[in-house]
Amino acid sequence: MNPATDQDPFTAALDQATTPSAYLDAAHRAVVHAATLAPSVHNSQPWRFTKDDDGVDLYADDARRLPVLDPEGRLVHLSCGAALLHAQVAARALGFLVEPRLLPDPADPGHLARLHLTAGAPGSGPDHELANAILLRHTHRDAFEERALPPELLTRLRLAAEEHGASLVRIAGDALIELEVLLAWADSIEEADPAYRAELASSVHTGPCDDGIPASALPDDPERGSSLRLRDFALRGPRPAGDEPPVAEKPDVVLIVSDDDGPLSWLQAGQAVGAVLLHAAHAGVMGQPLAQATDFPAARVRLRKALGLVGTPQLALRLGYAAGTSPTPRRNIDDALSDAAGRADR
Repeated sequence: MNPATDQDPFTAALDQATTPSAYLDAAHRAVVHAATLAPSVHNSQPWRFTKDDDGVDLYADDARRLPVLDPEGRLVHLSCGAALLHAQVAARALGFLVEPRLLPDPADPGHLARLHLTAGAPGSGPDHELANAILLRHTHRDAFEERALPPELLTRLRLAAEEHGASLVRIAGDALIELEVLLAWADSIEEADPAYRAELASSVHTGPCDDGIPASALPDDPERGSSLRLRDFALRGPRPAGDEPPVAEKPDVVLIVSDDDGPLSWLQAGQAVGAVLLHAAHAGVMGQPLAQATDFPAARVRLRKALGLVGTPQLALRLGYAAGTSPTPRRNIDDALSDAAGRADR
């Protein structure tokens, strides 16, 4: 079952396992490690995991939910869906057959997924390539290069989203103008709320941290490089009158759309986001969420009507080639993982 360690970044510890049980334990930890590298709302990492001999369970960590931005837990589900996608990618690369069950326990809505893992054939080349992309993927918050994405990549991203029960729509032309208007409207509503501003400020850190967003990862000017209204984590306010307008970047923008607007669709959309970003990263393309346009129900309804969508828009993404990225920190795996009996796995 042990794949070639020179192909996959999550297998280094496996060669040190001297017994089958030790190998299985190390492999399940590697799967969870990959999951914790997923993108999450404001890098809040709102997940916790348990493991047993048969696989891994994923739970929402409600203590890490952002109550102002995410009162219904939608963004927690999107974030955890992306983590679940990362876990599946790593498990396949490690040679496991993967059987995911979403929302497996109706009596426990916080139990988001069960990932049943059984020994299988060594992971394929594409499995390892996608697993390697987990370490390449980072959210890019600055300007992108003036290079359009190739049509074949956009097709690949669309198919990746569809594999997880969502759809991907490219936003261009008049639709992009509609998105620009709705982003500005939604962002203005959010920034006018003092509770939102306080919550956003608490997500930015100037010193050492293991979650949230380091101030060093933010651009000097949040509007630089885009005609789209980007989230201003530094809360610097409107650009003063007379200042130079932002560079008129022509971004590639896509929108993840789900069938409806409930917990299952949120998880599926999160998996689609995770898959799209990994396939993009493998091609050297990074993403940035344009989340304000879908943060609250009224915004999602307005965007759906404005674009004539069938389904519910869940997340818009800028995609492009970036000269450099600033990775965000991650919690130690032992903070997010315990065994199935609840004992800390240390």
